[in-house]
Amino acid sequence: MRVEIMLDKNQKLSQSVIEAFHDEINRRVVALYPEAVVRVRQGSHTRIEMPGFKLDEDRRRVNDLLQNVWEDDSWLH
Repeated sequence: MRVEIMLDKNQKLSQSVIEAFHDEINRRVVALYPEAVVRVRQGSHTRIEMPGFKLDEDRRRVNDLLQNVWEDDSWLH
């Protein structure tokens, strides 16, 4: 199971923000799915892929988690 997140490089996010986002996503995803591997990087556009998550319920759960982390910026502090 993997969660691969590509963030649009035009958003001009600093490396420290990307690392903090990765750390928070990784912490939350691994708490639910210990075998999961999380990767966050910059690219030409924003995209999320979840290879290995076979159940729609698991995909929805991770999508909700990602949205909650992105909207709650407490991990930035």
